[in-house]
Amino acid sequence: MMDNVISFTPYTKKMSLIYISEEFFYYLFHNFTEFLIASLAGIPFGLMLGWPSPTYHTLLQSDSPIPITLDQSAMVAGFLMLGMSFGTLWSSRQIGPGSKYGIVLGNVLVLVGWVIMWQSRDVFWLLGSRFTIGSGYGYALGQIKCYIQEMTDKEMSVVLTKLLTFYALTGFFLAFAIGTFIDFRRYSLISLIITVFILFLAVFLPSTPKELIKTKKLNDAKKLLAFLKPNLDPQQETYSIIEKMSRERGGNAIAEIYRNRELRNNFLRFSMSLFFQQYSGAPPTLVYTEVIFRESHVPFPEYFAIVYAFLFLLANIFGVYVSTKYNKRRVLIFSSCITLFLYICKIFVIYNKVNDKYFSYTTVIIMYLFIIFHTIGLGSIPFTFISNWFPPSCQLFMTKYFTILHCIFALTITKVFQVLLGNFDLYISFCLFLLLTLLAIIFIIIFIPSEYSYQSDIQKIKPNINSDFVEKADIK
Repeated sequence: MMDNVISFTPYTKKMSLIYISEEFFYYLFHNFTEFLIASLAGIPFGLMLGWPSPTYHTLLQSDSPIPITLDQSAMVAGFLMLGMSFGTLWSSRQIGPGSKYGIVLGNVLVLVGWVIMWQSRDVFWLLGSRFTIGSGYGYALGQIKCYIQEMTDKEMSVVLTKLLTFYALTGFFLAFAIGTFIDFRRYSLISLIITVFILFLAVFLPSTPKELIKTKKLNDAKKLLAFLKPNLDPQQETYSIIEKMSRERGGNAIAEIYRNRELRNNFLRFSMSLFFQQYSGAPPTLVYTEVIFRESHVPFPEYFAIVYAFLFLLANIFGVYVSTKYNKRRVLIFSSCITLFLYICKIFVIYNKVNDKYFSYTTVIIMYLFIIFHTIGLGSIPFTFISNWFPPSCQLFMTKYFTILHCIFALTITKVFQVLLGNFDLYISFCLFLLLTLLAIIFIIIFIPSEYSYQSDIQKIKPNINSDFVEKADIK
């Protein structure tokens, strides 16, 4: 099938249309299947990401299979983020001629992490398991993005890259849905089996054109390019890939940002946006969902926690595909103001024991509204600033920076929440989130531009050159 090239001739017009249709659907099915397999690594990571909420209620008991303290719980949750940060540091380095080998390595590390979790004996095994899984997926995620970019055009790669979040969030929801009804060991075993299946599929991922060029299989690379991009000249595309490979080591994003005042300002604004995204409270509520519902005296907290995770999944999809179409500054202000109001309501409900005196599900309603409105704005918009505020030469570095800082902030705010939860009443933690959300609103109003897109010096000069050319032409 790959050896065929679509041709248009008057003599075979009708047959060509039929052939194009068959080729298109084969391309769509064949390649989407490859992208699906490459992206499946997000599911076992998501299973570990959502693991704390349904599991902590058991592990925090004195008779649990692996007893842990409340102080240790935040550290256990944070080691996944530490691993994710560590893996992200190396995620652009390939271990072989192609990115598929990096995907396989990432899945192997995730598999090792689940084996450690399944055989855990004490808290140190839990720490090692979560760090290993975080490292594996952090590395694999960068390789998956490279694989997608090498196998498709720029527009399609953007669409498929957005879908990566969906796989991790699906695993996150499954963690709540499955973990509530099975014990600690069985949950780990099921996750282990899922990971083995995904690793088996990843081994058979096809090579990319770039990999074939690196291994000196130019004819095979041209055939694959003719299939993947039938509208382009395979020979020219091969030369283009070779040229890009020769420039891969060039450039230094850190130095470029440091030398450019506009980029430095964007870097600081971006960092503060991430700070307020995480410190406005969402990560701790996702780690301690069931604990928060139990502390608020909500009946059947484990079932309401499952719905909370599902709403988080839906809100993320809405935030990625819908919220980004609107004015980002307005969406952030709207999301922050609603979040602020809901924190006020939550503090009022806890302090006055509304759940106990009047309506048992008041906290549930407030928390559901919180995760929806926080996620569609504060939880989704900051990442999109990378493509608006930084040139293409800096975007890979900024994506890594986002992942690492995102994880670090999630880790630290979760630890802060755990300390406050262990030493004060529950409403004190939400008072902190209230204050930080108020600061976030002030920051957004002052420092986040309504409509802004970074332009290099050359891009700024081009309009002036064009206008001067038009004026001279009019004079003549």
